[in-house]
Amino acid sequence: MNFTNPIKTAAALASATVFAVCAPAQDDVAVEATAGEPAAEQAAADDADLGLPPVKKADTKYFHPLIRCKQVQMLKPDAVQVLKPRSDVAVPAEEGRYYPLGSTITVTGDVAAPVVFEFGDKAFLRVSPNTEFATKEIKIGEPVRTLVLKKGRVEVVLPLQLKEGLFKVVTPGDEKTPSNLVFENLAGESRFDYSSDASGEEVVARCVTGTMGIVGKHFKLPRLVAANQVRISTTGANLFTSIYGESGDCKTILDQGILAERNFETGDVVEKVKELEFVLSPQCSIKIFRARSKLSGRMAVSMMTFDSAGVMKNRVAFAEGLSNVNSGELVVSTQDADKAAAKNKADEETETVEVKTEKEEDDEVKKEEKKSDDDDDLI
Repeated sequence: MNFTNPIKTAAALASATVFAVCAPAQDDVAVEATAGEPAAEQAAADDADLGLPPVKKADTKYFHPLIRCKQVQMLKPDAVQVLKPRSDVAVPAEEGRYYPLGSTITVTGDVAAPVVFEFGDKAFLRVSPNTEFATKEIKIGEPVRTLVLKKGRVEVVLPLQLKEGLFKVVTPGDEKTPSNLVFENLAGESRFDYSSDASGEEVVARCVTGTMGIVGKHFKLPRLVAANQVRISTTGANLFTSIYGESGDCKTILDQGILAERNFETGDVVEKVKELEFVLSPQCSIKIFRARSKLSGRMAVSMMTFDSAGVMKNRVAFAEGLSNVNSGELVVSTQDADKAAAKNKADEETETVEVKTEKEEDDEVKKEEKKSDDDDDLI
């Protein structure tokens, strides 16, 4: 007879029972694999059940360490030049070649199509003819990329989900003179037209898709969205800035200096930084005038906002850092403006015409003839 060890039999039966209860059927496993959590999330849940610390998720890498010339069609061998950092000699751009950040790229008019430079797999620039731009050098591992406008048109294409603060566009500046304008938190597609001369610089910035913010001296536009376009002009010494709305409504925040406010319950006086909000619609404008005091060195600022008809809506004047030199928001009298406009309109419509009869005209002719005869007698 073939006898079986009762202890081994009991253990085998117990193992089979546990497996049948705990292990799901093959169909159930397939359903859970397709309808359940992703593998990474399931692994994190398993680690949590075991009491293990969570593993930090790696950040998405949007950019290459270098900038790459992705597409170039040159009509002349030197139509696109790249000046590498700490080099005095520019070299012709080569399609497919990588260049270090800190390089300056010049595109002449001798190209068959816009030149494409790539920052990442989904981040690139379309550079129009007669355009120059530069990139800023960064430390190893630094995630932020900065584009410096020099002249011409550059179209920036970035992922719509790009995190804030990872890509910036700035106007030229140096260590002593910082950039007048910073275009920050770019995501999606945007376009920049930049020009400068001895009198100053001008930028036309358009948000095609996604979002963009603008920061300038004494003002900021926190969020431009699709189809918003503004034109910003600044003098070379940064003594005057004009902001003009060309498309869409943009919220603008203007510096209003420091104002002293008294707490009537405690009697304490607290100085607070004040801001003025203004909606920049098409054909609306903002004028900012600046002057530096020769004695104190402080900057005196005067701001005015205008609606699409050219009527002043807000007026502010202050000295930087001084609460006792601040006009606050001045109330603009529309009554005087309306009177002046009505007077100008009346002057334009009213025209005084002197009408003379035929007899009066004949008398004037006779007087002129008599006067001429008298003059002859004197001679």
